Amino acid sequence: MKRFLFIAGIVFVVTLAVIMGTRMSPDALAVVIGIICGVFASIPTSAMLVWVMRQRDKQVEMQMGQMRPFGGQYPPVVVVNGQGTNGYGNGYPTSALTAGSPSMGPRSFKVIGQENTETVGDVMPTFWDEIN
Repeated sequence: MKRFLFIAGIVFVVTLAVIMGTRMSPDALAVVIGIICGVFASIPTSAMLVWVMRQRDKQVEMQMGQMRPFGGQYPPVVVVNGQGTNGYGNGYPTSALTAGSPSMGPRSFKVIGQENTETVGDVMPTFWDEIN
């Protein structure tokens, strides 16, 4: 079965090449041949590039494995929560946190790049103002 598919594929490619060769202009045929040759030329270059990158990654992994503390495992992660829930949790502080802690005021935010508080409607008239 594999041999039949291989022979059928070769016959198809040869037939397609003959039909294209007889019907295409010489300039168009030169472009197609140039594209095919360019693709075939890029295959070994790409394979060599992939091989070099894998070798480099293996070397980096070996160097990092020797230098990595904690026996090659990730270090423990410690998370320290600040004051407030920051949008997480139920929003009600526990009694241990509120005993003696000052109440926090409203939070204010500044949008980066915000120069002033004018809106487009303040500077330019609206569409409905121009119609009336």
